[in-house]
Amino acid sequence: MKETFGEYIHKLRVDNGLTLTKLAAALDIDQSTLSKIENGKRNVPSEIIPKLSSFFNLDLKRLEHEYLSERIAELIYPQEETKKLFLAAEEKAKYMRIKNQQQSTIKF
Repeated sequence: MKETFGEYIHKLRVDNGLTLTKLAAALDIDQSTLSKIENGKRNVPSEIIPKLSSFFNLDLKRLEHEYLSERIAELIYPQEETKKLFLAAEEKAKYMRIKNQQQSTIKF
């Protein structure tokens, strides 16, 4: 997906013939919030991702990846050399996973 997550939600809504009111109710948010999300004036709350997945019968893991990739892109798009940032972030993520695994295996 190259469009923003909000644009994607808008496309899903329109393609399925839904009003802002109907989709907002399904996602348990008000329609003004949904409108701001679709127009890029508000970030997508992570709590609606599972609801969106369920309502449109979309793969939750893929939707979560798209959501997270947009959050990451928002952080790094002003930066130069994004590949270096990704490599550094991957190394930190690996370290954090190892550290977390070590802490969970401590026996008393």
